[in-house]
Amino acid sequence: MRIPKGGIAFFDSGIGGLTVLAECMQSIPDGVFYYYGDNAHAPYGNLPQKQIRRYVFRAMKKFKKLKASAVVLACNTATAVCVEELRKKYEIPIIGAEPAVCPAAKLGGEIFVLATCATCESQRLQILCKKARSLYPDAKITLQPCVELAAKIEKEDFLNIDLSKFLPKGNPTAVVLGCTHYIYVKEQIENFYGCKAYDGNVGIAKRLQKIIRLKNEQKMEKFNGKKHFCKKNRDERPPNEKNREKRPFLPPLSNTKNEKEKVNECSSKKGDEIAKRGDFAVFYLGNRQKTNMRSFNLFLKNRKK
Repeated sequence: MRIPKGGIAFFDSGIGGLTVLAECMQSIPDGVFYYYGDNAHAPYGNLPQKQIRRYVFRAMKKFKKLKASAVVLACNTATAVCVEELRKKYEIPIIGAEPAVCPAAKLGGEIFVLATCATCESQRLQILCKKARSLYPDAKITLQPCVELAAKIEKEDFLNIDLSKFLPKGNPTAVVLGCTHYIYVKEQIENFYGCKAYDGNVGIAKRLQKIIRLKNEQKMEKFNGKKHFCKKNRDERPPNEKNREKRPFLPPLSNTKNEKEKVNECSSKKGDEIAKRGDFAVFYLGNRQKTNMRSFNLFLKNRKK
């Protein structure tokens, strides 16, 4: 069988977006998820914008074929470079990764925004920082490009990284993680600076949950509108619809044995991996499926400690 269609798609240049996936899976426990990691070209931070666009649009074609219900661009660099272009081209709801600059700026004082070079140079982040400065004039927000940090984390060496080689020196009131890769070393960054580190994953999960809820409500309204089609009995559907199995907006992992077996037996096309985690189904796409599967398991294991 093919990969079930209609799931929620996640894209990142590599393993960073897996941290976003983990957060969103808690908010939507009955979902089917696709994870497209473009690890072969990671990290995106030092690539030309034209090249980044090409890689991202390539992934979107795959999501469109799968009829993804929503797409999470779980890469700050890709979001900064082309999220608006994607929204104009595709009707699929697209959620970008946005650094939690405003929540950190509420504290006032010196705020370090750690990000890749491409993200720091992006107009999108510049506008966000300008907005935060306007809302919280007591905050001194400084963009700090962390050259090669994302690349180091991508190599799965995030448990033994000497951050002093990658992080700018200073005594900030708070730091903002402007790259989803950095979340792998969030605790180490907090210890390095002695302050709280903010990331945008919770905000992404909340936006995604809201979009899915609204779309489900729209489908229910449309379904309820069809109930009155039958003239003989307005409380029943016509025979041709009555016995038809209505697929919910998200392909769920049902509690019934038959439905679970149906999803668990789903095999993807050659080169696509599936990992089943309890009530979750994650289908790995892209060029490093096993790498991402392994990194995800390691991240979840370390987070539980």
